[in-house]
Parts: sequence; C-alpha cells; structure tokens
Amino acid sequence: MIFSPTLLDHFEHPRNAGAMVDADAEAALENPVCGDRLRVWLRIRDGTIEEMRWQATGCAPAVAAASVLSELVRGLSVSDAQALDRDAIADALGGLPARKAHAAALAAAALRSALR
Repeated sequence: MIFSPTLLDHFEHPRNAGAMVDADAEAALENPVCGDRLRVWLRIRDGTIEEMRWQATGCAPAVAAASVLSELVRGLSVSDAQALDRDAIADALGGLPARKAHAAALAAAALRSALR
C-alpha cells in the first residue's frame, strides 16, 4: 500500500499527541470493524479551538489522521471545526487509499463527538 509523504510524516512525527489536562471537551471512539481507537481533547476559548491533543492506536493512517486533524482545527471556530469531514482530513493527508478512508472518518467523528 502506498501512502503519501504527508501521511508518512504525520505517522512518523505525530503532532500534538498526548493527553490534555483540564480540557474543555473530550471524546473517545473506536472503529468496531478494524479496532482503531482515538481519544481527543480540546481546549476552546471564546468559541475558537485553541488546542487539540489526542491518543490513538491503530493503523498508520489512523495515527496520521489524528495528527493532521490536531493541526487543522487549531484556530477554527467551533462551527467551522464541526464542518470538517473525512474528505477534508484525507485531503490534508495527501489522500488515502479507499480501504483506509475509515481512518479519516474516525478522526472526523471523534472531533464532532467532542464538540457536542
């Protein structure tokens, strides 16, 4: 399976990984089919996402999707962040093979769950 250089970079050098103390929002989800797990924490100030931290277990695309998402949401309003979907996350990774699209879907779902 061929992954983009961006995806590989986020997998090998994940950004913003680790738990957050005193988060304003948190969610944990698991993909029941493949077993990928993602927990996200958000710090939100005045309706803007200041920071996202995360912990993931699973395939390289799942880790990379969480990492790139943590960069995408920084500085976004809550409503703009809610609009991020799996396609936006996959695009930010330089694309995903069709059978790995679930990684971006998990990241988008975890974000939406935390923002509820």
